[in-house]
Amino acid sequence: MSRFDDTENALIEKLRALKAKPEVTINLLDIIDRLGVDGFTRGEVQAVLRALEQDKVIAFSTANRILMLRELP
Repeated sequence: MSRFDDTENALIEKLRALKAKPEVTINLLDIIDRLGVDGFTRGEVQAVLRALEQDKVIAFSTANRILMLRELP
């Protein structure tokens, strides 16, 4: 498994733990800080977030938040 896949799996797990669902915003700092403790860099997390944005799963919002657009894969 690639590092991107590892980061994606960890990120989705964290979003599920935060009960992410459509139309809910989530603080990005909570996600990035938690994944940083697990050994993932900010750049790795941002790459996965950009991929989820391209897939229309999330949208970047104001005040360091993301908006869930649909259910997680």
